[in-house]
Amino acid sequence: MHLKILFLILLLLFLPGVALAQSLDIATAVQRAVTDRPAILASQAQGQAAASAVREARSRYLPQLNFSETFSMTNEPAGSLFVALNQERNVMDSSAYNLVDPDHQQDFETRLTLQQTLFNADVGYRIKEASKRAESAQARSDWSRESAGFAAFQAYLGVQNALAEQQVAQTGAVEANEVLRLADERYAAGIGLKADQLRARVFHSEASRRVLTARNNVILAQRRLALAIGQPEGEIEISAPLDDAFFAAFPPAIPATERADLQAFSLDVESLSLATKRRQAAYLPSLDLSASYGLHHESHPFGADGEAWRLGAVLNWELFDGFRRDASIARARAEKTAAAAELSEIRREQTFRRAEVDLRIAEARARKESAEQGLAAAVESQRLLQQRYESGLTDLVDLLTIQSALDQARSFVIAADIQLLFLSGQALFEEGRFVATILTKNEVSP
Repeated sequence: MHLKILFLILLLLFLPGVALAQSLDIATAVQRAVTDRPAILASQAQGQAAASAVREARSRYLPQLNFSETFSMTNEPAGSLFVALNQERNVMDSSAYNLVDPDHQQDFETRLTLQQTLFNADVGYRIKEASKRAESAQARSDWSRESAGFAAFQAYLGVQNALAEQQVAQTGAVEANEVLRLADERYAAGIGLKADQLRARVFHSEASRRVLTARNNVILAQRRLALAIGQPEGEIEISAPLDDAFFAAFPPAIPATERADLQAFSLDVESLSLATKRRQAAYLPSLDLSASYGLHHESHPFGADGEAWRLGAVLNWELFDGFRRDASIARARAEKTAAAAELSEIRREQTFRRAEVDLRIAEARARKESAEQGLAAAVESQRLLQQRYESGLTDLVDLLTIQSALDQARSFVIAADIQLLFLSGQALFEEGRFVATILTKNEVSP
């Protein structure tokens, strides 16, 4: 009777999740993570912004063409005279023109202006800096996809672990129900203690609680997977659990280029080196060309009472700036030194983590083997003690103790399996080739 009720409860708990959840394999989960997560969209937008900054920097070497229409009115002596002259009216020939207190003059000026930078070292270095920053932004975008793919893998393992623990809890509940049945039968037959019956009920109740907790853990793990692949809500089921053969199926490791995040830091160092050179180039002069064509009319815009053009070049050379450029160069050099040191530290950490993962993988394999051996021993011990309890040759406490040890041994095996899978994936992640390994080139989004 207890067994039927337990299975009914488990069925009612399990069915709603089946109706609502989607099912994905690991490749699809990683693919969606590297394309749909908001963090990926943000990194792609940052890369596009950096690419636009390159075009913006290059535009400073292109000509600038401006059009303007200006209206002015004045009775200032000098201004009034120049307004008339620009309109090609020689008011000086008129005896009625008062040079000291003239009548007001008005002017509509139509002007087209061209400006062209001929030489400016600052512009050239800014273009190079922007190009390096764009490459760095692209590398960071690549690393964000790597991180998102690995996060989806972790969430996928989280669901697998939760489902396995749920199975352990369900199996433990069934076995606890059997222990309770034996205790009830022994008490009814007058050969068991009431205390043993109550103890068995407590054990059964705790096993039922673990089933409920395990089910909630599955739901939460499925929701974490949904978040990891960029889905704002809902639950994602895994279509198939991963096993040891999953990573073994991939070809041997091929020496890869530097990890994308390290590439980004390296490019940042190069950008800061260019920034130092740009600040040093501030000691050089700049040369600009300007040209304009203007129309002037007394009464309406776009008129041409007078027209004129102008062409000029400007050489600008700042000879002394109060040592501002010296301080700027020193600051840029310090920033480059700091970035280079940070890059060195990150590379050292990566080397350490990669070596650590190799050690942990060997440890995880040994732990898995030990856990499997422990589980086999616990299963056999539980079988023997249950037979002895049924025959009245051992106490219920001994049976409950070994039953708890069996549940724990099952969990140890699950934890060892999950840890070995996680470390195998982490080894690829530390090398920066996790997503490329899981997905084919056609599946990896640009």
